[in-house]
Amino acid sequence: MSASAQAFDGFATAYDAAVTLERSHGFFLAHLPLRRERVLDAGCGSGLLALELSRHFGGVVALDISEPMLAIARRKRNAPNIEYQLCDVNAFSSQPAFDAIVSHTMLHHLSDIPAILEKFRRWLVPGGSLILLDCVARAPGFVPRWSVLYRTCASLQFALDVFRHNFSDALTLLRFRSCSAWIAHQQSDEYFSPAEFRELYAASLPGAQFTRVKGLMGVLWNASNRAREAGPPFAK
Repeated sequence: MSASAQAFDGFATAYDAAVTLERSHGFFLAHLPLRRERVLDAGCGSGLLALELSRHFGGVVALDISEPMLAIARRKRNAPNIEYQLCDVNAFSSQPAFDAIVSHTMLHHLSDIPAILEKFRRWLVPGGSLILLDCVARAPGFVPRWSVLYRTCASLQFALDVFRHNFSDALTLLRFRSCSAWIAHQQSDEYFSPAEFRELYAASLPGAQFTRVKGLMGVLWNASNRAREAGPPFAK
């Protein structure tokens, strides 16, 4: 996992306040498998999705590499059937044990996405589902990554946030989006174009379905697809 992912340690509290206001779990909840004994949340952050999944699954294993994020999750979003682990997903090991594996905007931090997708597939029980959501580039070609540009965009969005939330919550979002640590993190992130994203994921997940979700890309894949695959299980 990249060093940029570990930067979340420095702004965990502000990040949690922002995503609590902004994040929706509709994409994941709309595609849950019928069997719901165990689910893996890869890159759980402060536990928002893990807590929601705990209401639908018998057990949740939630991984993250940021101890400050996990501290927030354990304090604010604990449940008897959630197991939070400080663990890099690359180092995690499991037999086929999960009815679903989910990940929200974490995979772009990894240096070898096909390798982790191969592991995800191995960790699913027959008929299990991958439900993934990640960032893609919003504009083709070179886009300036100037700090002033990020702060200008945050200021312009403030008025919309006041309308969508309220003044206090909009101010929380403005402060987070304008803070130097978050801007530095955004400047370090690298995203695939939508076409590159589909090509990369389709090579590892034959039969995967792709859908745009508010500027992100959603990926759905079911382990029953294995029986329909031809040739080697993973394209190199």
